[in-house]
Amino acid sequence: MSDPIARLAALTAAAVALAALTVAVLAYRRSGARPTARLYHMNNFGPGDAKEFLIATTVTNGALGAVQVVTCEFEVRGVRGRHMVGGQGRRGPELPFRLEGHQSATWTVPAADVAELLRVYDKNPARIRAVLALGSGGTVKGGWFRFDLDKWATGVVVPAPRGGGSKQAAAPAKAKG
Repeated sequence: MSDPIARLAALTAAAVALAALTVAVLAYRRSGARPTARLYHMNNFGPGDAKEFLIATTVTNGALGAVQVVTCEFEVRGVRGRHMVGGQGRRGPELPFRLEGHQSATWTVPAADVAELLRVYDKNPARIRAVLALGSGGTVKGGWFRFDLDKWATGVVVPAPRGGGSKQAAAPAKAKG
């Protein structure tokens, strides 16, 4: 009928293939999710858009597994206690959001929301960072960003003085005569 050695070789090959598949699946599942957050400022000065500064965070999942982002808030430090900005003014994907492996998502909040909080507490400057709650119960926090009312709340970036920063008026040039 059939050769017992060929049958044994075929069964062994099938067992090895199944074991390799099992190891690959387990390695994929163990890779989990590695989300990181980056906080930065940007402007929304395009045609047809409202002219405003935005505070933005981009969350990147650097692994193969997916992660669920449940909340995205911006923590303001420098005022009395801990205050979170987000909610109504926040823009980006609807929460909760499933972030697949090697993907990223961005949420923004108007700089005016942060500025209003700082004006209420009469505090300038302050530091702000993104805080994201995950479906697994963990949190991801971005680095701190210095928020200065004079620079970001007005929408105008104040240029540095020219000529080495000297505040003395330049002498008028002498006329040739």
